[in-house]
Amino acid sequence: MTMPIETPRKRSDWGRWLDTLVHPLLGLARWVLPRPSNAHLARLSPRDGGVVNTAPAVRAASHIQKGRTAFERGALGEALHHFGEAIAFDDSARWAWHGRGDALQISERPADALAAYEMACTVDPECGLHHAGRFNALTSLGRIVEADAAWETALRLDSSLTWMRDEGS
Repeated sequence: MTMPIETPRKRSDWGRWLDTLVHPLLGLARWVLPRPSNAHLARLSPRDGGVVNTAPAVRAASHIQKGRTAFERGALGEALHHFGEAIAFDDSARWAWHGRGDALQISERPADALAAYEMACTVDPECGLHHAGRFNALTSLGRIVEADAAWETALRLDSSLTWMRDEGS
């Protein structure tokens, strides 16, 4: 009597095997094992056993970097998405607010840009660049008196910002 030769399992068979055996076990483990507290997870660093730090500020910084990269490529919708995600993780992420303002200003949405720049100024009132962003948005909206005041504040906080505006115009 000859025994039939068993063919090797296909990759899809392994997937079904995992679904039928391993996934229920993982579900049980999640139910039985306690989850670490958010405070404990926030204290972990990448060198602590390979666990990635999931603190909101770290996640926000990651999205700010992705937003800047998208902005530099001209992908304004993607940039707005990442800046929005950063703000969702940390609403005090001043550079997310500023980046959002830049993307909105270039998208010809100066009223929305102004709101973003004002949030950046609220979070970090001593940054001249945020006030310079306000100046650009206010100028686009035709609110010249307010724009001049924003520009004066920007220069008072950071005199190197003169490169942003040609005084001859």
